[in-house]
Amino acid sequence: MILERVEVENVRNIEAAGIDLCPGLNVLSGANGAGKTAVLEAVHLLLRGRSFRTRSIETIIRSGGNGLTIRAEIRDPTRGESKIGLTKDRAKNTQLRRDGVAVANASEVAALLPVQVLLPDLADLVFGPPSSRRQWLDWGTFHVKHEYLATLRNYLRAIRQRNGALRAGDQEAIRLWGEQAGELGERVTEERQHYVDLIDTRLSSTLAMLSPELNIVLRHEPGWRGDSLANEMRQHTPQDVKLRSTQAGPHRGDVRIEIVPKSTQGAPQPAAHMLSRGQGKVVASAMKLVQAQHLSSEMERPSLFLIDDAGAELDKEHRDRFFGMLKDQSYQILATTTDSDWLLGGYPFTPAALFHVEHGHIEPINQN
Repeated sequence: MILERVEVENVRNIEAAGIDLCPGLNVLSGANGAGKTAVLEAVHLLLRGRSFRTRSIETIIRSGGNGLTIRAEIRDPTRGESKIGLTKDRAKNTQLRRDGVAVANASEVAALLPVQVLLPDLADLVFGPPSSRRQWLDWGTFHVKHEYLATLRNYLRAIRQRNGALRAGDQEAIRLWGEQAGELGERVTEERQHYVDLIDTRLSSTLAMLSPELNIVLRHEPGWRGDSLANEMRQHTPQDVKLRSTQAGPHRGDVRIEIVPKSTQGAPQPAAHMLSRGQGKVVASAMKLVQAQHLSSEMERPSLFLIDDAGAELDKEHRDRFFGMLKDQSYQILATTTDSDWLLGGYPFTPAALFHVEHGHIEPINQN
């Protein structure tokens, strides 16, 4: 799938704008606050069903507007073109359509075109809380097996119900929801573990090209122990009642990112304790890149990269290697920058398109 056109109305400081994108590198250039990131946010909101900046739709809708609209045209070489449209108003009413037909679940649109997002805080994938790594893990697992999302949602619903029963002291409900959460949680764990195994085998080769000095492994921590999650929940019920929430399960899981020492006698160390901020962004970039590589090679589904403040926190050497790999693997990219010269001049993508953004207005720039 290729994102061919995006139209945005009433998103942040953008009243109305439309741009035609090329299959290669698309650069949004302009001063800070011009509206560059708002375009990326709009694409993410349409294709992923949520903003990467906030959960409050009121802050996304342009001041003075009653609602926002985002439209896109997506082309598949074999399946043809699809038109996607999203509207949201301040009352949180949402309409999502594909080719004029209402779409019930945002995941149906998300499955069309995998989106990789690289923001200035990308290093938080390494240094941040487990929730950021679970999000990375669940996104990848979903794109390998779309049914996974329903299993995960049902599991989280069972956990919410069990937590409500814990607060109410309803022992029978605790038992029943624990049994359901246990069964679903084991399936979530199995799918997550399978995905981590797939990605971990690819990560070393990608890092060898991006940052040869780093030897990283990924280890899935499921958030529970033993052979049965339901049994573990039963055993921990008294503690859970005191804490008023379920302590064991995939909702407490993590992906442990470890540095493997060159010496065979040394033990792996947590990357978050050993790496600099810049190195953390290199590792996080590799994790995003490996996800895209897996989808491209194994499932023939190329990803769209949304890159905000392109090159931030990466030194020139790693920046050159990363964008060189994106170029060599022919990903479609929509990137923002305050300085387009280094991006367009240093990486001769073919094709490439440049847009100037100022006060919410977007104009294509002829590079000839």
